[in-house]
Amino acid sequence: MCFGPSLVSILPELPLGDWNYGLVALNTDGLPYFASVRRTQFPGVRDTWHAMYVDYLELSIGRKLRTGIYEVKCSLSDDPVVAKFARFSWEIQYMENETRAYRWISGHGIGPRFLGHLTEDNRVIGFLMEYVSDARHAGVQDVTACGEVLSRLHGLGIRHGDINRFNFLIRGSNATLIDFDTARKCDDPNVLQQEIQNLTACLEDPSTRGGGGLL
Repeated sequence: MCFGPSLVSILPELPLGDWNYGLVALNTDGLPYFASVRRTQFPGVRDTWHAMYVDYLELSIGRKLRTGIYEVKCSLSDDPVVAKFARFSWEIQYMENETRAYRWISGHGIGPRFLGHLTEDNRVIGFLMEYVSDARHAGVQDVTACGEVLSRLHGLGIRHGDINRFNFLIRGSNATLIDFDTARKCDDPNVLQQEIQNLTACLEDPSTRGGGGLL
């Protein structure tokens, strides 16, 4: 899941048995071999609030949208959906943060619909969400629509934390917020107001900070 076929092609023959962690070393001839294998428990997302679970191996992977984010087909829908998942253990906390944020905003028309948890070997590594079709990234001309959706988020007492223009998807006259891994509960109106005041400058930023990839 984490690496392409190029890595698989240079791995030694996989040992038999029930294991999910292997240490590859080089023998005296400089050839790779599995020095040890074992069964371990990798970290997973704990805030599993949604009723739907889909195994990663059931996905048909499509185009890459951003790092760790793919357009996929699965049993949840005849249409493509978006899978976002942790590739490494240290990324699990980002998935934890974002999964929790989607619980906070569920049903409020702020972000894409959360469709379910994505699992691997009985642990949650990410989630599936609605694919927002026919959308584009925001520009300064969309400040009104972006301000409206950001204000709805603030109305729930949540600060987004990363309002770069790539985290707003524009479809028609409406904006959808994405990337909630930095979202936090906030009861300080001054902090929330400062985020609103920074919005225009963030939308005017011509850099590719925060994205630039496909929707």
